[in-house]
Amino acid sequence: MTTSLRAPGRALGALLLLCLAGVLACTDLTESPKSALTPENFYRNEAEVLGGLAAVYADLGGSDNHGTLWAYYNLSEISTDEMIVPTRGPDWFDNGRWLEIHRQTWAAGSSSGLDDIQNAWVVPFRGVARANVVLDALNRVDIPNEAGVVAELRGLRALYYYMLLDMFGGVPISTDIEIKPRPRVTRDSLFKFIESELKAVRQVLPATRPAAESGRLTKGACAAILANMYVNAQVFTGTVTAAGLTPGTARWQEASNWADSVMNGPYTLATNWRSIFTADNDNSTENILVVKNQNADVVGLNFPQRALHYNQFTPSPWNGFASLAETYRAFDAADARRQVFLVGQQYNFDKLARGDSTPAKDRQGQPLIFTDTIGDATDAKENEGPRILKWPPDPNHLNENNGNDFAYFRLGEMYLIKAEAQSTTCGGGCSIRPSRSRWSTTARCWRNGCSSSRGKPSGGKT
Repeated sequence: MTTSLRAPGRALGALLLLCLAGVLACTDLTESPKSALTPENFYRNEAEVLGGLAAVYADLGGSDNHGTLWAYYNLSEISTDEMIVPTRGPDWFDNGRWLEIHRQTWAAGSSSGLDDIQNAWVVPFRGVARANVVLDALNRVDIPNEAGVVAELRGLRALYYYMLLDMFGGVPISTDIEIKPRPRVTRDSLFKFIESELKAVRQVLPATRPAAESGRLTKGACAAILANMYVNAQVFTGTVTAAGLTPGTARWQEASNWADSVMNGPYTLATNWRSIFTADNDNSTENILVVKNQNADVVGLNFPQRALHYNQFTPSPWNGFASLAETYRAFDAADARRQVFLVGQQYNFDKLARGDSTPAKDRQGQPLIFTDTIGDATDAKENEGPRILKWPPDPNHLNENNGNDFAYFRLGEMYLIKAEAQSTTCGGGCSIRPSRSRWSTTARCWRNGCSSSRGKPSGGKT
């Protein structure tokens, strides 16, 4: 019997042709999707527009890198004498990132430069871009209260630019969705843009909102931002060179006027100042503009997690952020504001919520006692440094997510802005009286026997 090799050869050849055809076919990657969501076809009704608006607000929150309550907040606080993140053994070194921030020694390629400073730039600009996308879509759709939504989007965009001005001075201004290089404007030009936008949209925004819209922009929020801008106008509109800052024009009277606008509005100071910061602060009459938080995954406030010791909460906190002895001691023992600092014997907050006041212990099983000093910030002990617990844990927290709303602007700050403006404009005979009472006036200006004061209770900023 003769065995033929022809059939297997033809089969192998056919198989090779099929494989080759398959390889050639894979080079054509053109796809024809049956549908796609784009800014041009998504914003078709009110619900979709409001969804886009919610995304613009979302960048205000976020206690990690996806919102302003991480990089922008951390740079604003840790670079001052209020807060420090010392290296604790193997924890919190992170290539020197945290001490770089506190010592203000960052650089373009340094650890904090590549992370915190980059995110302080990216996150607000992402908010600007999202606002521009929805504003562009509103040119093609009509919705109820369109003027109010447009004002809200422009106001949020102005707020993000306020943060960029605060961090970087002049930056590029974008008010459309075109992707193209844009020149960096001066600090003064950016200031004027934000100022103009806030004044314009304030005319359209409501003075108050129903509880279901808590956290959305109002007239008072715009006025509060303007008051902050004017009290800092010399820096915000100044010129920076290698020799330092040449201050811009002072705007003290305007700072005072806009603070008055808020103080004469629908806000009142809380009788119990701690209630401004607790988990049930969503109905606070003192908070002007807040970031809404919930005790739910991803959308909660994690400030307690940053400061508390590993054994004070569940899940185990990070035992990182602390204050300095000089800051803690600036408040004497009789000052109620000292209560936001944790010093001395410590407790587990989950147990306290259940009525269990058993003292907490450190990792070595010894009583956990926070000191008011940090011996060496590069090698701090786990119990060193006062901890700031201005925003206390939510008794109903979900993991690290607490329901405390974060106040970006509140009435107490407006009193301080008013006091600072008065102390500058009244001349040499002007003095500020620090107040330890929640119910005394914030400031009085004595000049030629003339007293200027507001008869409303003051709110100390803590």
